[in-house]
Amino acid sequence: MKIFGPKYFGLDTYDVVTVVFNVREDVTVGEVMDMLDSMYPGLKSKLLRDGRIIPMHDIWVNGRSIDFLHGLATVLKDGDVVQIIPPFGG
Repeated sequence: MKIFGPKYFGLDTYDVVTVVFNVREDVTVGEVMDMLDSMYPGLKSKLLRDGRIIPMHDIWVNGRSIDFLHGLATVLKDGDVVQIIPPFGG
């Protein structure tokens, strides 16, 4: 899992955060978000509201937005890369 813009999400670094999880085979993106929130309390509330991704934020699995997969119910497999994307400005 990679967290881009970690300072935006309340983490204490500007560098991309990489977290490796060893999880069961049928884990979903939503369950991984719960695990990540236990490591970084409050992160989930800055990304999700009422179980949906806050507009302008995104979660990718292998470079694809979960909006085009099965949302938070997207099932992950060994080797998948999940990326948390903050809103971009420019």
